[in-house]
Amino acid sequence: VALVKGPSYYDPRRNSLRAHQRRDLVLGLLAEQQKLPAEMIETAQAEPLGVLPRRTSGVTRVPAFIDLVRRQLRRDYTEEDLSTEGLNIFTTLDPEIQNQTELAITKKLNQLARAGVSEELQGAAVVVNVSNGEIQAVVGGRDPRFAGFNRALDAVRPVGSLIKPAVYLTALMRPEQYTLASLIDDGPLDVDLGGGEHWPPQNYDHESHGNVLLLDALAMSYNVSTARLGLEIGVPAVLDTLRALGVKRPLTEYPALLLGAANLSPLNVAQMYQTIASGGFRTPLRSIRAVLTSDGKPLQRYPLTVEPAFDSVPVFQLTAALRAAAREGTGKTMYQLLPKELIVAGKTGTTDDLRDSWFVGFGENVLAAVWLGMDDNKPAGLTGAGGALKVWSELMSNIEVHPLSIAPLPGMESAWIDRHTGLLADEECSSGLELVFVKGTKPQQESFCE
Repeated sequence: VALVKGPSYYDPRRNSLRAHQRRDLVLGLLAEQQKLPAEMIETAQAEPLGVLPRRTSGVTRVPAFIDLVRRQLRRDYTEEDLSTEGLNIFTTLDPEIQNQTELAITKKLNQLARAGVSEELQGAAVVVNVSNGEIQAVVGGRDPRFAGFNRALDAVRPVGSLIKPAVYLTALMRPEQYTLASLIDDGPLDVDLGGGEHWPPQNYDHESHGNVLLLDALAMSYNVSTARLGLEIGVPAVLDTLRALGVKRPLTEYPALLLGAANLSPLNVAQMYQTIASGGFRTPLRSIRAVLTSDGKPLQRYPLTVEPAFDSVPVFQLTAALRAAAREGTGKTMYQLLPKELIVAGKTGTTDDLRDSWFVGFGENVLAAVWLGMDDNKPAGLTGAGGALKVWSELMSNIEVHPLSIAPLPGMESAWIDRHTGLLADEECSSGLELVFVKGTKPQQESFCE
């Protein structure tokens, strides 16, 4: 009861004096309200906290991952089945990736604390094999050995700009209307919600950027152009895309959904982005490969399940925009740690008042979703790039990451575009960049750029 007010603040392992004082306060209130005999209260107040020592061996070395395994087992078995002695459970855990994920979170949270960020800042991460959906690592808090609240599974928080790829994917599925070179208005927007209510979305920098390429609107995470695009294609269509990506939590069909008014856990986010990273094939994330009886007979296997959710061409175009976000957009600071030649894709997420810091990114073989924030929902004071991206970059710099392929798929073609006009340009154009298009959809008019 004493811990409910602030589980981190009154953590008896890290703040034993606070926990002791808080416990005695609760006991004192019980005495005042005559809920317990006075002599029992006195005896209880004289007792030590009784905190059990941490266990650092066996399955408790990775409590957050084992928590996920237990939940997936309980989904498929009764408690009686699970109490059978001698069951052999083969999991998808990668010990090296798990270790590096733990080190990345611990190292970066300590660095942020030294830089003035609250020591109560928490973090969580989920690392996934892109091709088969196997969960390779789970960290549920800043203390990876603490078998308590598992933030990777249960910290359901607003995701901010992590939702935006669903808006752009929905648009790119209409190649006759939208391409990466389409110009989107990032000028002021005021949405009439009816009943006298208005929604005026604002960019993070409180600036308007005029007409911007669809690619740049996502790479730079502009709110206004994203909201305008989402309203053009329709919130229900974006909601359908989120469902197809693998989001199962309840979502509201409001315009604010377009900018991240949705609550997801790091595991939910990893599932959503796994569908993008795998080229449009949705694979349910899993932590178990097989369960065998004590004599080695298969009790149940967990085969790879792959479902086509999207055509690969618009997903490839979306990934191109997320590569731009990593290379020159909101995620560009990752290359302070990563090799310049490594091609990856990713997206930052920052929520109102800097309460939540998110980053999700992937290479050809591995994807990681990272969240940082405060348990009491107070502002953490971190953007996605200023917090979660630092953890992600540290992790990726210490594990094997294969670069993404940039070769266009069949049915696609490349063309040089003038970034300012969205029209055709040549390679010598100072504002030119090469983009991919569905064949027959590239601009026909040429730009006169220097």
